[in-house]
Amino acid sequence: MSSTTRSISRALTLGAAATLVLTLTACGQDPSTPTGATASTSSSTTPETTEGAAAVVLEDGWVKASDDAMAGTEPMTAAFGTLRNTTDHEVTITGGSSPAAGMVELHETVKNDTGAMQMQPKAGGIVIPAGGTHVLEPGADHVMLMMLTGPLETGTTTTLTLTTSDGDITLEVPVRAFTGAQESYAPSPTHS
Repeated sequence: MSSTTRSISRALTLGAAATLVLTLTACGQDPSTPTGATASTSSSTTPETTEGAAAVVLEDGWVKASDDAMAGTEPMTAAFGTLRNTTDHEVTITGGSSPAAGMVELHETVKNDTGAMQMQPKAGGIVIPAGGTHVLEPGADHVMLMMLTGPLETGTTTTLTLTTSDGDITLEVPVRAFTGAQESYAPSPTHS
């Protein structure tokens, strides 16, 4: 075999080996490792995250219609549903944003000194255990959309982005009529 033929054969063999190694490396990547690609998962809302597959999904999610809330001095509404952690580690939701609101906060509802129910920011955010859930419901924990940019009408959807310890998750959430959740907001809220 000539020297040129051996060099070509060696180059082809090294090229094929490099291709095989790269292919096996890509196939063996841990699917839970963030890839930087935007992904979405199907559920009652459609979450998208900037970190790969959604770490948290919102099941049976909805936002309270705000037609009446627009008449108030600080128009606001809230989002509810069941947050499900799809990972094998704890995930903390620390905040959020929405084009429908100037401010989004995580809230809890507690009894004040007079026994009336009162909303307040939830210190430390919402922690969802690995593989676990956390319910958002009227009169309890919820995601508050404040300083609304316009009415949220029944039958429409709105975009809500949750900030989590695993990256942002963007949801399209349906808007529903609901006459409950009339908790007071006194003393005046802190906007930290």
